[in-house]
Amino acid sequence: MSQVMERPQHDDMRARLLKARQRVEVDALDYKRTLKAAAGGMTQREMAALLGMSQPAVAKALQRAQAVPAVVGEFNAASPYELCQRYAAGFIDRAEVVRQLVAWPYKPTPWANEYGEYEESMDGTWQEVVEAADNGLIDDAIYDEVLKRTAG
Repeated sequence: MSQVMERPQHDDMRARLLKARQRVEVDALDYKRTLKAAAGGMTQREMAALLGMSQPAVAKALQRAQAVPAVVGEFNAASPYELCQRYAAGFIDRAEVVRQLVAWPYKPTPWANEYGEYEESMDGTWQEVVEAADNGLIDDAIYDEVLKRTAG
C-alpha cells in the first residue's frame, strides 16, 4: 500500500527534477549566446568587471561559447530538441512548443550506411523530436499532434 501512495510523490519529484535540469541546460545556452553577443559591443575587461570574473575567465568562457549554435530564424532555439528543452523547463507553454515544432524547418534525415549508422549529423531533423519524446521532454500527445500536423 505504501508504494501506491508514494507513486504520485515520486512522479512529482521526477517532473520537478527534469524541469530543473532542463532549466540549467537552457540557461547555460542562453548565457553563452549572451556572452557572444556582448563580445560584439563590450571589451572582455568590461564583461569581467560586470560579471565579477577575471578577464582570462571571460576569454575562456567566450571560447567555450563559440561552440553553441545560433538560434534558427524567428525561433528562440537552435534545434527542435532545444525547443523541447525550453518546454520541459517551463519557458514556453504547450501551445507554443507545438506551434514552433510544426513550423520548424526540418532537415531531411540522412540515410544510414550498410551498418545502420548515420554518417551525417541528425541536428535539425525529425529525429530530435523523437529523442525529446524518448527523454520525456514532451509527452506522447504533443508528439502525436506535431507528427499529425507536419505529416500532412
